[in-house]
Amino acid sequence: MGSRGIVTIDGPAGAGKSTVARLLAQSLGYLYLDSGALYRAVAWQARQLGLDLERDSTLEEFLADFAPELTADSRGFHLVIDGVEVSQGLRSPEATRESSRLATRPLVRRWVKDRLRHLGANGGVVAEGRDQGTVVFPGAAHKFYLSAALATRAERRRREWQGEGDAPSLVDMMADIAARDLRDETRVEAPLRVPEDACVIDTTDLSIEAVLKQCLAEIGVL
Repeated sequence: MGSRGIVTIDGPAGAGKSTVARLLAQSLGYLYLDSGALYRAVAWQARQLGLDLERDSTLEEFLADFAPELTADSRGFHLVIDGVEVSQGLRSPEATRESSRLATRPLVRRWVKDRLRHLGANGGVVAEGRDQGTVVFPGAAHKFYLSAALATRAERRRREWQGEGDAPSLVDMMADIAARDLRDETRVEAPLRVPEDACVIDTTDLSIEAVLKQCLAEIGVL
């Protein structure tokens, strides 16, 4: 496909972004950038320090000093905070919920954007999130937007809760995701939307393999 460009994958919670992005990065030999991990890292570290980030002055001071070690390869996105690898711990339900709230804050979004752009400065990356193709990498060579029915996305998220205690009911999870969708779509800073030039894929009835194949065909490597 020529030069090593940037590929973005956006979409709502449970659409399959993370899995598809990792597999696509592996297939292309690109770096995988997980924007959600950076939002979770902010939430995780603030919780560890017992900080209340409601005030912009506190949040700004915290972000100015927060510099986790970031590394990426085709198989994962790794964060080290205070010498400890925390990537797995960032997937806890608590970190996910708090990161969703913090993601509405402009200061946090700009902090994440700057770090993603630094990591993607030389191209050869697959970046996934909710504003990668619209805000972070608007000039990406290839943009994808994944969607799926609400019930399907909720059931996928319930499966992710396995090992984290009792999973919420499907109805409760649907309500939680619907609320997350509303926050993402109505926030002032970088709301969730379909990039104008994106390839839109409904993953409701598709296997991960089928979605990956469609992405590779769109990029032109199949």
